[in-house]
Amino acid sequence: MSAESSPEVTSDPQSRTRSGGVRAVVASRRDRRLLAAAGALLATAAVTALRVLHNVPFDPLAVGPGVLRGVAVLGAFAVAVALAAVGLDHDAASVRVGCLFAAAFGALGTVADGAALPATLAVPAGGALALAGALGVPSTYREARVRVVAAVLVAAVALSLGSTTGVLPAGLREAGSVAALAALSLLVVRLRGDRVALGAGIGVGAAVLWATAAAPYVAGSALLVGFGVVGGPHVLVATAAGGVVAATVAGVRRGALALAAGALVLAAAGVPATPAAAAAVVLGALLVASDADSLGQAEPADATDAATEVSA
Repeated sequence: MSAESSPEVTSDPQSRTRSGGVRAVVASRRDRRLLAAAGALLATAAVTALRVLHNVPFDPLAVGPGVLRGVAVLGAFAVAVALAAVGLDHDAASVRVGCLFAAAFGALGTVADGAALPATLAVPAGGALALAGALGVPSTYREARVRVVAAVLVAAVALSLGSTTGVLPAGLREAGSVAALAALSLLVVRLRGDRVALGAGIGVGAAVLWATAAAPYVAGSALLVGFGVVGGPHVLVATAAGGVVAATVAGVRRGALALAAGALVLAAAGVPATPAAAAAVVLGALLVASDADSLGQAEPADATDAATEVSA
């Protein structure tokens, strides 16, 4: 019966028009999110690169404090715009509210020192609300693993930002770094059996481990200045780098560009010890954790729509 009715459904011009309209809307939303994420990625990477150049012992490029401050403010607003775009495009009210909270306080905490304390509470709370609304309750083991990654990222934001602003004991700064690195290492759960991506991640992880072992003091200084890593084991740094590369390669290979962009945003943001970095981590977590559910690809929505039309 279903085999006979299937050609009738697919040959119905009205059904094809409706399906094409849904596909166009979903693709348009995805393109807007990816464009906003690309802007946030470039801005966050620029802030990280300039911060490293500002602190090196020689002067390959003169980067004054004023320039660094200005770029940091622009980067914070770029992340805020991307978060707002992701949130406002979502149907769930919890995602919209959470993204707007994290976006607003991430930017305000960068511009005004007096807003740093409210940002310490608002950014992780907003991120947790948005991720909970976007991901929902897991129904499979694969979905549960993704929720674990999201939870660890939220914990990293809360620990790192709280210990930096004094809301939490300063000794928890190292725990925040470990949580952030662990979350990046866990990005391998998004590979879906992609051996090429896994191989790329292993290769990069091995190279990073060799480099940090060969020059531990230089590596430690670069990680602290560029990415805010405090006390993280070099092995965990290597696995984090491998996880980012593996997730990026897997996302590009299967067309899940939200996954690739999210992994790169997380890497560029580093440890979320500032409001801007914390907001960037929330953005990266949303892109990485929910690209297959509601923020990334059009295929799931199309499949659901087609199934509804066939059953009708």
